[in-house]
Amino acid sequence: MKTKTLFHRPAVFRLYRINQLLKEKCYPNTVYMAEKLEVSRRTIERDIEHMRDSLGAPITYCPVKKGYYYEKEFDMPAFHLTDGELVALYFGKRIISKCIGTSLEKPLRNAFEKILAACDEIITIDFKKLEEISSFEFEPIRGKEEKVSNYYETIFRAIQNKKTIWIEYYTVSRDDITSRAVSPYHIRYYQGAWYLIGYCHIRKELRHFALDRINLLKQTGEKFYVVKGFNLKKYLESAFGVEWGTWEQEVVIYFDAHQARWIREKTWHETQKIKENEDGSLILSLKVSGLWEVKRWVMGFGKHAKVLKPQSLQEDILEEINKMEKIYTENQTYIPV
Repeated sequence: MKTKTLFHRPAVFRLYRINQLLKEKCYPNTVYMAEKLEVSRRTIERDIEHMRDSLGAPITYCPVKKGYYYEKEFDMPAFHLTDGELVALYFGKRIISKCIGTSLEKPLRNAFEKILAACDEIITIDFKKLEEISSFEFEPIRGKEEKVSNYYETIFRAIQNKKTIWIEYYTVSRDDITSRAVSPYHIRYYQGAWYLIGYCHIRKELRHFALDRINLLKQTGEKFYVVKGFNLKKYLESAFGVEWGTWEQEVVIYFDAHQARWIREKTWHETQKIKENEDGSLILSLKVSGLWEVKRWVMGFGKHAKVLKPQSLQEDILEEINKMEKIYTENQTYIPV
């Protein structure tokens, strides 16, 4: 027999919000509540009907004030959280800690506090106890938190207003500092670091910049227009990690039967296709626009993986292997111990 529940999960917070509006004694009407909650008037009417019939809410319409009110004291029953929902709140708390200083912090924190406010007062959430039962880990945010947060806010506004920015940037691979104008398109969080994706006015192409490697940032006030044909979704899908190249190309990798057991457990890329072999090995195909991150990833599997396509990636890996062999077989490099 199917159990009848008091609330449908998607509507539960809307009902609590209607309750709050009615308790403010401002006589809200269906038009006002619909705008506030971003739903239709009919939805609000159904919610009020549900609150009256199922919850016994003494909601009355005042023709003089042209709005609804409680004709006597009433409060919504507290709802209880399941164990899974408590764990989800714990995860939410951890996510908020990684967004401190960004424009995401305030709405996340407000939503979190509203959920807790609606809970039964006798329920206490012991986050320390939850950590003993279940845990997960975010990489610590790279760079100085205050600096990264300030840059995030400036870039976020520049993206909203379509304004070009000027940055002085440290490139790790070249150990060099350069300055350039950038038209900012998107900010992306990946493995502990925030990245700006934008059109570089020096390179005349799309590039990505780690916020923690920006030394100086200024607003230019100059309006920009997104490059014709740019599609953010497709652009992000073509990336492997945080590397984007000029064009998309197919990468085909062979994994032996030993490594294949782990490879087939996870989705490594949006475009991946797997071909199973009879001996338990598999062939993984991806379409990516950059090969450096793929190279490092494949080499991490050692003898259990081999690149079949493209040839340029094969050659890069072979060159790297030869260099590594020299380090281990030739006594040419002094390494202090």
